[in-house]
Parts: sequence; structure tokens; C-alpha cells
Amino acid sequence: MITSVEELRRAREIYAECVADLESEGVGLPDDVELGAMIEVPSAVLRADAIVREVDFVSIGTNDLIQYTLAVDRDNRRVASMYQSLHPAVLESVAKVVQAAHSAGRRVAMCGEMAGDPLCTLFLLGTGIDELSMGPIYIPVVKKLIRAVKREDAEVVAKEVLRYDTVEEIKGYLFSSLRDLGLIELVETFS
Repeated sequence: MITSVEELRRAREIYAECVADLESEGVGLPDDVELGAMIEVPSAVLRADAIVREVDFVSIGTNDLIQYTLAVDRDNRRVASMYQSLHPAVLESVAKVVQAAHSAGRRVAMCGEMAGDPLCTLFLLGTGIDELSMGPIYIPVVKKLIRAVKREDAEVVAKEVLRYDTVEEIKGYLFSSLRDLGLIELVETFS
């Protein structure tokens, strides 16, 4: 849960110390070890431009990002309904991180429930996200969606989604877009 550049720099120092310790003990390490950062809190999103310059890649942890962005405890039944992956603030956060990472020439991945939500796939594809990590049950449907959509179409959808102000408007637009693309049955299976 990186919140600042200072934390990343300290993590690199600790990593260098560990490498030195291992090398002094004769343990060799691969040369291609990459260091990345999990983007899981609003402060990391707001500082994404600076954070991505300090790492080789980033991964957006959506479960925590949604919870902290919306100040909703997803495990509390009284407020869990307010935990919304398609909330405009969450989608803007994802788009901002992807844009920052790509501007710096870094890969951006996503893990968490949102990565495996077929309704979110079209938007995520349109942002240009590079990797999705999800539970195995979701892989076939998300894979089908990705293969069935032209990137240009997904980019148009993502841009349009970011113009909406409510979760219901966004859901309606995504369902309509998937219906227009002939892919609605893939999403309805998991809705």
C-alpha cells in the first residue's frame, strides 16, 4: 500500500541492502528482477505521475482502491451496497493511473474483483490496461470479451464512460454498448 515516493525510495534502499547481504553470502540473484508498486489508495492515484517514475511497473489493487476511495467497508453489510467498482471516482482513478504509467513507459496491471468483472472489461480494455489478474472462473468470459472487441471501440467506450456522473448511468451505457457489440450474453451470465 504505497502512499508516497518516499516509501518507494526506502523500499529500493531495503531491496539494495538485501541484495548486498545475499551477494556477500554468495547467493546470486537474477539480473531481471523488477520492482513495482501497488496502487491501492487515493494518495497513490493522486501521485501516480511521480510514483510510476520510481518503479518498473504498477498494479492497481481494486478491492482496496474502491474501499478507500469511497470510504466504504466492503465487509460491513450496512454499507457494502455503496461499494461500487463502477463509481465515477473509481473509474477516473483507474484511467489516471493507466495514463500515468503509459506516459512513463511503464506497464500497468490490475488485480481484484474489478479485473474479473465482465461488465468492467470493455472500460478496462479501453483505458489501455496491460494485464488483468482474476479468479480462474472469470478468465473464459473476460478472454472472449477481449478477443471480440476492437481496441478502438473499447477506447470510445472508455472515453464516454468517463463523462457520466452516476453508477447507474455508467452501467446503462456499458450494457447498451455490449448489446450493440453483440456481447451482452457474456456479461449477463455473470450479472
